[in-house]
Amino acid sequence: MNYPNYFKSYSAFLLENYIEELTQNVIVITKNGKFPVCRFLIQLPEETIYEKIRREFEDILQDIIQGTPHNSLTKKIDLWKAGKSPISRKDLTISDINSVNHIIKTVILDFLKFYECSKIELIALVKEITDYFQTSTEMGIYAFEEIQNEVQIDRDEIIHGILTNVPVIITRINQEGEITYSAGKGLESLGRKENDLKNFSIYHDFIFPENIENSKLALSGKSVSYIGRSRSLSGEIREFQNYFIPVNNGIIGFSIDVTERIEAEERFRSFIDAVKDYAIFKLSPEGYINSWNEGAEALKGYKKSEIIGKHFSIFYDNELKEKHFPEYELEQATLHGRFEAEGFRLKKDGSRFWANGIITALFDKNNNLVGFTKITRNLTERKLAEERLRRSEERFRSLIEGVKDYAIFLLEPNGTIASWNEGAKRIKGYNEDEIIGKHFSVFYTEEKKKQKYPEYELVQAGIHGKFEDEGLRVRKDGSTFYANVLITALHDTSGKLIGFSKITRDLTERKFLEESLQSMNTDLENKVKERTDELLKTIKELKRINNDLDNFIYTASHDLKAPISNIEGLISNLFEELGEQSLLNVDLRDIKEMIDISVEKFQITIKDLTEIAKIQKESLETVELVGLSELIDDVKITISDQISRNNAEIIYHLEDCNEIKFVRKNLKSIIYNLISNGIKYRSPERNPIVKIMCSSDEYYNTIICQDNGLGIKAENIDKIFNMFKRFHDHVEGSGVGLYIVKRIIENAGGRIDVESVEGEGSIFKVILPKGEFELH
Repeated sequence: MNYPNYFKSYSAFLLENYIEELTQNVIVITKNGKFPVCRFLIQLPEETIYEKIRREFEDILQDIIQGTPHNSLTKKIDLWKAGKSPISRKDLTISDINSVNHIIKTVILDFLKFYECSKIELIALVKEITDYFQTSTEMGIYAFEEIQNEVQIDRDEIIHGILTNVPVIITRINQEGEITYSAGKGLESLGRKENDLKNFSIYHDFIFPENIENSKLALSGKSVSYIGRSRSLSGEIREFQNYFIPVNNGIIGFSIDVTERIEAEERFRSFIDAVKDYAIFKLSPEGYINSWNEGAEALKGYKKSEIIGKHFSIFYDNELKEKHFPEYELEQATLHGRFEAEGFRLKKDGSRFWANGIITALFDKNNNLVGFTKITRNLTERKLAEERLRRSEERFRSLIEGVKDYAIFLLEPNGTIASWNEGAKRIKGYNEDEIIGKHFSVFYTEEKKKQKYPEYELVQAGIHGKFEDEGLRVRKDGSTFYANVLITALHDTSGKLIGFSKITRDLTERKFLEESLQSMNTDLENKVKERTDELLKTIKELKRINNDLDNFIYTASHDLKAPISNIEGLISNLFEELGEQSLLNVDLRDIKEMIDISVEKFQITIKDLTEIAKIQKESLETVELVGLSELIDDVKITISDQISRNNAEIIYHLEDCNEIKFVRKNLKSIIYNLISNGIKYRSPERNPIVKIMCSSDEYYNTIICQDNGLGIKAENIDKIFNMFKRFHDHVEGSGVGLYIVKRIIENAGGRIDVESVEGEGSIFKVILPKGEFELH
């Protein structure tokens, strides 16, 4: 018998994934010990039972996979017939043979639920498995019969064996239609025992007409075979295959319970009839249709009543009919067991569709052809998709062959070159006829070849799906170029590796540019390092100068206080000694006034230096939430005389950030200096107006102070924050106010910006980071 790949694939699947589960399932059944094989096994240790059953499954599955069905079974039968099997030749019965094959078949079929396949494959697979175990049973029975011919067994033993082991009911019916004897294991399915049916009358106790009619026919002297119904004691209806044979004074009946078989056949028939994606129907040996399912009607358009009895060549066009292709299909199916073909077939309305058809020959137990099954699928969409794919592949191939900037070609699984494009020819220098069939390692340097690097690339692409690399490759003329290489593994639909695609780009020019750029970067980094070192050195020197300046300011602010106080005291004492008459002297009085003014200015300068020193030396001061409007009002009170004297107007809009976290006295100093300067440096042409606004974002608060005063010349904007720097002599001041403001702001991590137009006014922007502030 020829076994297609369905059973082979399924056997490999079971052997790889479920051999332990198959073994365990049979062990559970075996432990019941209902037939001699089981009784023999359960006497053995569990490990031995497991090993023997597992080996039995492995032998069966390996036979199927290797295409040698029943090879191991034949060997076991030979040992049994020779009396070398652990199972006695006398112990085993036909019932045992049937049971063993039924159990193994059932267990194997049960694992179909874990196997993924199409409906058509499933149908074929179930048939192949059933055929296999049917053949196994027939081989066992044949061997059994041979043994029985050799071994002398008396008639009573045979009858007893049949009655106690074979699921059959044997009855004897006399000419009056009464059952005079009933026995057999088959009575169990009716819930009865031996002779429970004795004295039953076929005329009074047989309730199903088919049994009465066929019993009468047998009593008339004719042998009868039919399927009839019987009711068990529990009321269940069972189906039996009945054989009635006329004998002297009556008939002998043999009845076999076929309920499960008929139900299974009915389920299978219902399944076939309900399948709508496949046309499934039966043919006579001559090719005439004798069954039809819903899928066939949906696919081909014929109703069952229209097509039954017609020849299946009705589905073929005239060209195929003239070539006798339908008859050829049946011949091939008969010869090989099955035949598969694809092509255009006809529907009832004359339209064509692309079909896949499988014809399987059906044989009886005597190997006589009894007909065929035919399964047809509509593959029109797939055919159209394949055609679109073919055209797409042709376009893609034309595109690939025309690409000149990339070498694109295919490799066989072993690395030999299978295709070549214009880009490959241009980059590597080989013509197609020179390179096809050669190993792609021809493009690698001798060093890489010795390292087996080309083979390594293929292994990595096979493992990871692709492999990318850059390095030197060799042209036909022996010159080298710098290449980027991408190798991609190609697999078929089953996952089998069928080759590789390889894309190569010539990156020689890019590599040269990269190396040049790297060299330039290195030079630039060296220059940056030199400049950075110089800058750090300058910063270090500036820090030293700044520290010296801070020390000087601190020293001056402290050490000059005492001398100026002494000068002021000495001048006062001097004029007291000279008396009031001395002030009548105009020259002396002018000298005293000039000395007083100078001392006062000196004291103001010392006070400013002291303030600067305090800012420089301050450590952490308390940061608090300061209300800007409250602070501005406070400053307005402090400089109220100045505001009144200059008729100034102070306006503020603080809706966005009325409260700011800052050191209160420092923030007041900033606001004080900005408002005061806006009034002091007023334009003589208009009353001073100072506007204060505030904005806020996620990270910063910005205070804006805008005035309409004199403005600042563009060349002086960068100088206004320098210490003691003043640009207007008509306004009193020391020139340190904005210097102090800038230092306060920078110590808090912020900055101050200025925008000014001479003659129009200035805008000062104080930008302060949010959060806690540290004085630096």
